[in-house]
Amino acid sequence: MIPVLHDVKAGLLLAVVLAMVVFICVIAGLGALLRPVRWSDRKAHH
Repeated sequence: MIPVLHDVKAGLLLAVVLAMVVFICVIAGLGALLRPVRWSDRKAHH
Protein backbone atom coordinates (compact mmCIF):
# COMPACT_ATOMS: atom_id res chain seq x y z
CA MET A 1 0.00 0.00 0.00
CA ILE A 2 1.18 3.54 -0.74
CA PRO A 3 2.33 5.16 2.55
CA VAL A 4 0.74 8.52 1.66
CA LEU A 5 -2.61 6.87 0.96
CA HIS A 6 -2.38 5.03 4.29
CA ASP A 7 -1.68 8.31 6.10
CA VAL A 8 -4.69 9.94 4.43
CA LYS A 9 -6.94 7.03 5.45
CA ALA A 10 -5.58 7.12 9.01
CA GLY A 11 -6.13 10.88 9.22
CA LEU A 12 -9.65 10.57 7.84
CA LEU A 13 -10.47 7.80 10.30
CA LEU A 14 -9.07 9.87 13.16
CA ALA A 15 -11.13 12.89 12.06
CA VAL A 16 -14.31 10.76 11.90
CA VAL A 17 -13.68 9.30 15.36
CA LEU A 18 -13.01 12.75 16.83
CA ALA A 19 -16.16 14.13 15.19
CA MET A 20 -18.22 11.27 16.66
CA VAL A 21 -16.78 11.86 20.14
CA VAL A 22 -17.46 15.61 19.94
CA PHE A 23 -20.99 14.94 18.64
CA ILE A 24 -21.72 12.50 21.50
CA CYS A 25 -20.35 14.98 24.05
CA VAL A 26 -22.55 17.77 22.64
CA ILE A 27 -25.66 15.55 22.73
CA ALA A 28 -24.86 14.45 26.30
CA GLY A 29 -24.25 18.06 27.34
CA LEU A 30 -27.51 19.28 25.82
CA GLY A 31 -29.37 16.38 27.45
CA ALA A 32 -27.88 17.25 30.85
CA LEU A 33 -28.85 20.91 30.39
CA LEU A 34 -32.39 20.19 29.19
CA ARG A 35 -33.19 17.48 31.75
CA PRO A 36 -33.55 19.86 34.78
CA VAL A 37 -35.76 22.15 32.68
CA ARG A 38 -38.05 19.24 31.78
CA TRP A 39 -38.24 18.12 35.41
CA SER A 40 -39.12 21.65 36.59
CA ASP A 41 -41.79 21.87 33.86
CA ARG A 42 -43.32 18.56 34.99
CA LYS A 43 -43.36 19.70 38.63
CA ALA A 44 -44.96 23.00 37.62
CA HIS A 45 -47.67 21.24 35.59
CA HIS A 46 -48.42 18.75 38.38
